[in-house]
Amino acid sequence: MSAKANVYFVQADVSSGKDSKVVYLPYTAGVIVANAWRSSRVASLYEFKDFIFIRKNIEQVVAEMESPAVVGFSNYCWNTEYNLALAAEIKKKFPDCVTVFGGHNIPHNTSFLENNPQVDYLCFGEGEITFGNLLEALDGDASAVPNIAYRNGENCVMSEEKLLCSDDYASPYLDGWFDGLLERYPELEFNTIIETSRGCPNRCAYCDWGLLKEKTRFFPLDKVFAEIEWMGRNKIRFVWGADANFGISPDDLLIADAFVEAKEKYGYPERVRINYSKSNRERVLEIVRRFNRKGIDRAGATVSLQSLSPVVLENIGRKNMSLENFQKDFGVYHEENLQVYSELILGLPGETYDSFVDGICKLFEIGQHFIFEVYNCIVLPNSILGQPDYMKKFGIKTSNSEIVRYHCDADAYYIPEKTDIITQTDSMPCEMWQKSAAFGGFTQAMHGCGLLRCFAIYAYYELKKSYRSFYEGLIEYIENGNAPFTCSIFETVKDYFARLANGENPRLTVPFTGNLVWENYEYIFLNLCRNFELFYEEMMPYLSSVIADKEVLSQLLCYQKAVLRKPCEKTVKCKSEIDFYNYFKKIYVNEYEPPVKGSFELLMTDSDPAESWEEFGRKVVWYGKMGSRSYKDTIEIM
Repeated sequence: MSAKANVYFVQADVSSGKDSKVVYLPYTAGVIVANAWRSSRVASLYEFKDFIFIRKNIEQVVAEMESPAVVGFSNYCWNTEYNLALAAEIKKKFPDCVTVFGGHNIPHNTSFLENNPQVDYLCFGEGEITFGNLLEALDGDASAVPNIAYRNGENCVMSEEKLLCSDDYASPYLDGWFDGLLERYPELEFNTIIETSRGCPNRCAYCDWGLLKEKTRFFPLDKVFAEIEWMGRNKIRFVWGADANFGISPDDLLIADAFVEAKEKYGYPERVRINYSKSNRERVLEIVRRFNRKGIDRAGATVSLQSLSPVVLENIGRKNMSLENFQKDFGVYHEENLQVYSELILGLPGETYDSFVDGICKLFEIGQHFIFEVYNCIVLPNSILGQPDYMKKFGIKTSNSEIVRYHCDADAYYIPEKTDIITQTDSMPCEMWQKSAAFGGFTQAMHGCGLLRCFAIYAYYELKKSYRSFYEGLIEYIENGNAPFTCSIFETVKDYFARLANGENPRLTVPFTGNLVWENYEYIFLNLCRNFELFYEEMMPYLSSVIADKEVLSQLLCYQKAVLRKPCEKTVKCKSEIDFYNYFKKIYVNEYEPPVKGSFELLMTDSDPAESWEEFGRKVVWYGKMGSRSYKDTIEIM
């Protein structure tokens, strides 16, 4: 009896490096392997040797391999360059080894094969069935296997396309495929992914599910419950929900309860982050409530708008709820002290500087004063937006930029990964893209992180000054040389976006927080917090031009400075003749009432103050950005 051929599968965690202590289990690779080995023929022909899931030096990885016959690679934008480099090294040492690439980052044609001689086969669509079929056929004629591309002499060809999918894939958790990893790496803490459904009926142009327009398939509840139990029992710290629209099914309430029960029983998972349904508002609210009671929720509800421009929404095939409904939702979440965050995408076709800035400020008007993210629009090869005709229609131009892993060591080893981000369209020239990006980062720091939030809100409600006027006026004031220190920080961020648009790979680090890479608005916030008094001293001339009443301005400054968290500051007292606490509390839940005058003394407490700037960066800015932690968490009227 001949020996079985050795198979490896690669899914190197984007966040893992040579010194990583927390890594993701390779779920995608695991579910593909688990399904392939359901086949008795595959099991008789092949021995599965290992998952390569830590981003080690590629020479070391190849040196540890034992005569690989087949190596599969799961590809997305954050690991494709690593995979290609590893495949090339494998081919050098093991030229007869068959390399198989699949995943969202593989274009649905033969171009990837033509450009990468170290790759032998491509798998398209869902790989669970196709990879197993390919393994069965490799000792004969693989050309009859559907949904692959392969080399036929000098040519690269595609096989027949078929819809191959299931709503009951094998589970790598329950079938024991990860048990060996847990035993072999006791020093690591593991995160992982869960799928309770697959597919998305929406057709958003920027998403690589958009071309599929798949009906959602729900996986068996008993399997989902058992996987959650497994995660709790095996002390999985963090679970990322891969569903496109969690909350779309009534059964998702039961799944939420299963997470809560696992947390109660085992203490794990510690946190869960899920992509919530955009339309099932009441069910999503109830799920977030249940998670919040047990402290299991990582980010709260997602209120994803992507853009507030009707033109953009039409161009990307997306419909949003009415602004009135968004406003109601923000009010409810803030009233119940539940987290809710919003997303905008910069660079979508039809967006202008004016529409983008108006969109951010509209968020403030409808009650999202805390957590909002601005993402650069990535051109994914299998998205509608990534198709040549679509890009030509809207004048889309991109910058090939390195993917930077935020909050990781700036000098950590990794092979750079690249992605194409939109930096110009026919409606937004590149210089306007840079200006829009800088405005987004500036308002995230000043309003979302809270440095000037109280002033902007007061000016909006009491002086009828729009948020756009407030923040654009402030930027003009800073850029005109009136605030040298603040201007130096802002200019660094503007230069960051200019370099990004130019195809460079800039990083923003803050020395007093360690050698970590920070997002642009985090960089602004940390530097201005560190130079707290100087920042507000520079801001006062502008703020006094907006709020002419000196007494109000002085008391508002006292409140704003006191409410911000700072290292080693547990409690602060603040006196005023205006009840700012209840004034802002009402506004945050979209129930405006005029400010009440009197004599008020507030005791503001940080229940868990950071002991250093490094700890402040980690706890408040990194971990806390999804939890509105830049303000002290307890305020009492004495």
